[in-house]
Amino acid sequence: MSYGNDYSKKIYAKTKKYQKIYGFKIGEGKHDTWNNEADAFKHTFGAAEISLTKGGSFASKLIGDFHEWQGRKDMGQSAGEENMDRWNNAEGRKIAQKIAKEIKNPFVLKAYALSGHLEDRIAEEVMKKMRKGELITHPNDKRKYTETPRKDTRTPAQKFSDEIKAKYHQMQEERKRRYPINFGKGHWVTIDGNHVFIED
Repeated sequence: MSYGNDYSKKIYAKTKKYQKIYGFKIGEGKHDTWNNEADAFKHTFGAAEISLTKGGSFASKLIGDFHEWQGRKDMGQSAGEENMDRWNNAEGRKIAQKIAKEIKNPFVLKAYALSGHLEDRIAEEVMKKMRKGELITHPNDKRKYTETPRKDTRTPAQKFSDEIKAKYHQMQEERKRRYPINFGKGHWVTIDGNHVFIED
């Protein structure tokens, strides 16, 4: 999960902080949070935190997907690693939805974030998922991430309007197909119910 280099450092620091509290598995050296429980925590926590504080699930998904695209393009990230990260990002967005539903008021949520309690709450939910086996903690996991189709958020009036526009467009295309436009001089006449272009 990346949101610029500074954000990556912040999430890495949070991962180390909560690893000391919860004791999930972490590696050693430069890549201590790659392809392990720490990696799963980092992605899930980051996706939830972005979703709750930086623009919602849509922004979180865009940022996460862009990071995975960068990982594949620039770092040779394997399909298993990308699948793992996308899965855990999606679980993070679910956590954000759950917390937002509980808190409801955006001002209370903001105050909760400023106090530092929001991060603790996110970490608690991430660990619940990890302990239940709902996160992917290794790229060899056989579960596959699949895109969830976006919900149709249009009102009934908007849907009806869109249907009318689509029908009108379909009728226009049918008219063009049946009566091709002729740019020569002349005029249209109807003979026995058929439209005919008569050149002058």
